[in-house]
Amino acid sequence: MKIRIKVKHLVIATLLIGAAVSLLQLVVIPKLQVRAAIQDYAAGAPGGKEVMLAAIDRATSSQRLELISEYMISYVEASPARGFDVYVGPSSVWSGSPQNENTRHWSWEEMLPYLLEYVADGPADSYRFRAATQLVQYYMGEGRSDQALGLLEQAEERGGTWRGKLMLERAKVYAQIGKPGEAMRLIERLEAEPASTDLDFSGSVVQFKAQLLVGQGKGEDAIQAVDRELKALEERIGQLKSELPDNEDFVPAKLEELKLLRMQLEKTMNGSGATVSGTVRRSEGKLLGRVGVFLRSERDVNHSIVDGEPYQIFTDAQGRYEFNNVIPGNYQLYLGLPFDQIDGWTWPAMNDDWIVVEDGDTLTENVTLRPLISIKEPVNEAKLTGATVKFSWEPIEGASYYALYGTIPIENGSTSSIIEDRIAQSEIALPVQSLYEAPSGFVSRDEDGRSVPDSATLLGFSNPELRYSWYVEAYDNDGRLIARSNGYRLNEATMGALPFFYLKERTLTAADRLMLDGRLDEGLAEYRRAYEADTQDRHSLYMITRIYGAQSAFNESAELRAESIAYLKALLKLVPGKKGVLFGLFDYYDSRKEWSEAEKYYEEYLKASGRITDGYTQSRYATSLMKQRRTEEALVQFREALKRDRTHRFVGHYLAAELYAGESLEKVAGLAADYPEIAPYDSHSPEWSRLVEAMAIEESEMKASYGQLLKGALEAYFDEDSQTLDAVGAPMLQAFVTALRNVN
Repeated sequence: MKIRIKVKHLVIATLLIGAAVSLLQLVVIPKLQVRAAIQDYAAGAPGGKEVMLAAIDRATSSQRLELISEYMISYVEASPARGFDVYVGPSSVWSGSPQNENTRHWSWEEMLPYLLEYVADGPADSYRFRAATQLVQYYMGEGRSDQALGLLEQAEERGGTWRGKLMLERAKVYAQIGKPGEAMRLIERLEAEPASTDLDFSGSVVQFKAQLLVGQGKGEDAIQAVDRELKALEERIGQLKSELPDNEDFVPAKLEELKLLRMQLEKTMNGSGATVSGTVRRSEGKLLGRVGVFLRSERDVNHSIVDGEPYQIFTDAQGRYEFNNVIPGNYQLYLGLPFDQIDGWTWPAMNDDWIVVEDGDTLTENVTLRPLISIKEPVNEAKLTGATVKFSWEPIEGASYYALYGTIPIENGSTSSIIEDRIAQSEIALPVQSLYEAPSGFVSRDEDGRSVPDSATLLGFSNPELRYSWYVEAYDNDGRLIARSNGYRLNEATMGALPFFYLKERTLTAADRLMLDGRLDEGLAEYRRAYEADTQDRHSLYMITRIYGAQSAFNESAELRAESIAYLKALLKLVPGKKGVLFGLFDYYDSRKEWSEAEKYYEEYLKASGRITDGYTQSRYATSLMKQRRTEEALVQFREALKRDRTHRFVGHYLAAELYAGESLEKVAGLAADYPEIAPYDSHSPEWSRLVEAMAIEESEMKASYGQLLKGALEAYFDEDSQTLDAVGAPMLQAFVTALRNVN
């Protein structure tokens, strides 16, 4: 049987097959390829980036822009406040948003053409804004500010809801390259436009304008601009709440930022802005580009970095950064780093590394990363069973002494405590008992809505079932930290030995097991029974003092504290010269104004410390002397302590002692300016210089009677005479003694 196919049918079939093949090649296969590329990329498969780039290049124009936005722009942050793996500073270290090496880290060579394409052809959305700001950071890092400005202007001309934010970014670039006039013209254009519905954005504009005004020496104008925005912001918040009653608790983040900015501006008035600049490098000389640098005020360092903080920038290719128009105040530097820049390195910053910025300052603050200290023993989960524990590490050039710390695991984290300070060599052998009795903080847990001590953590290093770790810090002759062993070690070359160990010398007692079960009161009773049966039982006695200390701290109980004193004295007999016990006894008798006992234990504390103390402890002793009217002795101690403690938390007491000694208010106001109090966790720390200046004005009005009034108020403060303090009479003097009552 013959089958006949007409030519026209054959042509049609051929065309249909051709169309199907074209559809397969142009639509179906590319979609499958893109889907496969996305799966490989998201899974972090080897070569995932290369596959994704090929998929983008094969995609249709609309799909191409979608892939660029979702799989390239989304994974690279333009803001220094986000996108880094690690953030480090004097007061804290935390991890950011880690990037998978295979899929999340695009090089600039890979990204540039695609980001430029999105700015030119993409929709006027948030991705175009982010692409533009990423490119600006790249151009600024390469010293190509003209291209950065041109790109932003090109993006602005395309309009859209992000136009205002792009204009603000352009103003920031002008300010960064030393053209504040151009920056201010852009800000004035923004202010002339209708108010943005984005409440935080309008606040950001005013925040930046205030910086420019301070740079021109117009602090009062800056305050007025902030006041206008605060008023407008509060009106708009009220309107929104009336329209949307369910949002009654809504408060934009910028509101609190502007209030804090106003407080800061009040300190400078018509002073001029400052410049803070420097470089970020490694100790062997390598300059680090694309590092995030943050100049953070004392009000910001108690939380993680957010976009709203005003001073944040990337270093350029030569590791340089520069902040202009910095409002006078107290700041700390923080860094944002990718893992490959911090791996095996550390920035040895210290808690009291504050930058005091004053009117018109030009300050240089360089940052140098140093290699982590290599540790030797104990390491790699060693199980230690002897009565002595040896710690050793590689010596560090320039180190005068070392400090050894132990780390105790707790739920969702760990807590550290110092084991031994001022170690002269790069090794030390310690009795295991000294680890069991190392001081450590109290961790709390919630019980029926109240915080109570976590009994398991009170065991510290006495639990043979826990895996502990350790680290060491190296200090120079001036007490400056120069290196440490703990940090990020992420590959075979930097990993080294792991600092984990177990203390297996002892076994858990019945009282210990009660503590591990969370039965604190029963544990205390069992420890007391064990100690009564054997008064040489150091562990039970030590645990009794720890439990009493924790309970009295959480309950603020004077009775519990008094009960603990007999046990502290008993422990001191078993372990003479124990510094923590000696300071606890000094503190107890000082609070009771039993001066001779307080003096005795402080002197013993000094002997046990080699007559080396810290700013806090010395300030506490100076305060004790001041309250005893041993004013000249107190002044000597305060002057030394203020040099040691750069936060100057006891400066109010020092000023009180100077005034009681007969120093003039004018001179004391100058001393207050020399030692500004820095209180990172207290948003209402006093400005002592202004308080004393106000008292000087009050004195000129009240004449001769003021001196006697001042002396009486100070004596009432020394004696804790609340009734007299509440009725001082002179408003400025009343404000001063009120501030004194909050010094601690």
